[in-house]
Amino acid sequence: MLTFEVSKQIDISITNRWLHTVATAFAKEAKLKNKSYFSLAFVDNKTIKRLNKNYRGKDCVTDVLSFAEDFKDFVDLPVDKKYLGEIVISVPQAKKQAKDLGCSLKNEVARLIIHGLSHLIGYDHEGTSQKEADKMLSFEKKILIRLNIWDLFSFEEDVSV
Repeated sequence: MLTFEVSKQIDISITNRWLHTVATAFAKEAKLKNKSYFSLAFVDNKTIKRLNKNYRGKDCVTDVLSFAEDFKDFVDLPVDKKYLGEIVISVPQAKKQAKDLGCSLKNEVARLIIHGLSHLIGYDHEGTSQKEADKMLSFEKKILIRLNIWDLFSFEEDVSV
């Protein structure tokens, strides 16, 4: 079971029901057996740019950042759950990407959450081999297929499931 808490530091029209649907699809594909927990923050470009600079040394806006459980001072942890980490999504960037892709904001946010969660459970695509990057994309693709939205993201390299 995968639960989460949401901090909306900027207005976004995404239902908790959709967020739960995405988290459930991820948990099933990842085969999370224990109770796991993550936090999710929706922020503006200024905030994500500052975080990106402070934690990754990149002075630019990005769409999503993941902070693994070793950043656990971000939140108060429920005692009965394994804390995976925090995902921070730039709402303006997600809106821009959704518009560029011709998809809804809720579907782009789903893709970003899945990407962030994938990082939190150990997948990576930066500074790794192409094989590892493909493995991450293949994993994410399975979840997007489960949600019936993979076809919206044709910009991604076709990776077999």
